[in-house]
Amino acid sequence: MKAVIFDGAIPRYLATRAAGAVSPRWLTGACRCTQLADVAAPSLPNPHWVRIATRLGGICGSDLNLVSLNVSPSASPFSSFPFVIGHENVGSVVEVGAGVTRVAVGDRVVANPLLACAARGIDPPCRHCAGGHPSRCEHFTDGDIAAGMLLGTTRGLGGSWGEHFVAHESQLHRVPAHVSDRSAVLVEPLACVVSPILEHGVPDESSVLVIGAGSMGLLALAALKALTRAHVTILAKHTFQCEHAARLGAEHIVPVREGDYFAALSRISGGRLMQPILGARIHVGGFDTTLVCVGTDTAVADALRFTRAGGTIILLGNVARLSKVDWTPLWQKELRVFGSLCYNAPHGGADAFEAAMSLVAGPAGAVVEPLVTHVIPVDRFRQGLAIAQGRAERGAVKVALASPSSL
Repeated sequence: MKAVIFDGAIPRYLATRAAGAVSPRWLTGACRCTQLADVAAPSLPNPHWVRIATRLGGICGSDLNLVSLNVSPSASPFSSFPFVIGHENVGSVVEVGAGVTRVAVGDRVVANPLLACAARGIDPPCRHCAGGHPSRCEHFTDGDIAAGMLLGTTRGLGGSWGEHFVAHESQLHRVPAHVSDRSAVLVEPLACVVSPILEHGVPDESSVLVIGAGSMGLLALAALKALTRAHVTILAKHTFQCEHAARLGAEHIVPVREGDYFAALSRISGGRLMQPILGARIHVGGFDTTLVCVGTDTAVADALRFTRAGGTIILLGNVARLSKVDWTPLWQKELRVFGSLCYNAPHGGADAFEAAMSLVAGPAGAVVEPLVTHVIPVDRFRQGLAIAQGRAERGAVKVALASPSSL
């Protein structure tokens, strides 16, 4: 089958890093970590797995970081090479193992890509999986399959940037007939923002700042408007992002590149700016909750600056390394900072993946579907990457790769 693979072997890694320093165009191709290849379709690891023919596979920001080798090496023990890239997915079941009871051939499904205890055949499950926090699983390197946290990072299972992948039946969620593939491929990233909203709570009438208006920021806005009665302000970089944010119902949209956005955020939150002896202005007061949906120093610094004392910051932007952040506000304002990886159901509460599927199956589905702005055949994945990386020129929010059989 045709698939986009990533091979992190050291010689390839060093060659790719050297080539990428000359031009981003040379990050992919022969002798690079990322390349289009003909590979064998994955086999079912045991009777409780199914094979899925990919319909769409989304390009996530973490995938862009992977291709450009901007992922921290500390994550490498939780992958196994080579693997087919792609964890955002929607596809059709084409083969079921003898022990599968939850789905049948022909079902259209989205797979929760998390490879925790249930998928790995670990019984009894670890304390985190038993407590509804599979994203904190202690067995991502154990069990019936190779090391890996997710489909699309794990050898032998395939990924959604290939024609087929396999998944454990416990990972699968049927897609209602009226939900389009474009909406369905957003279930996984939507679940990533639904999970911390459900887990940490956003009180009615509270103020929320969303930093970043890429696909994660806009999906966070959509989830907040569907699940809460909070007043949402979003910080956006591009005009087309502002247009999507307005359509999704943000109370306030602050363009970073127009005027003094510090002053705008201070005015909206009812706080006040102060000038220290040296450095950027600090802020007194601010938003109750801030969701950081961009993995940059500036985004984290702005979150620390504009979240009120005692407030909550949730990091959704795959922040890896921060070199220019002044952490003084963290202790000075006694802030709570949470990282959020995937999708949980803590303390028997709502399952974030099911909640995300319910959102796209309801009125919110029509609202989020336009966020899939580009669909590119998988054999032209370089074009898809270029569009996703240069989103401003093409007005791109979510770019998806399509299997040839789905076109």
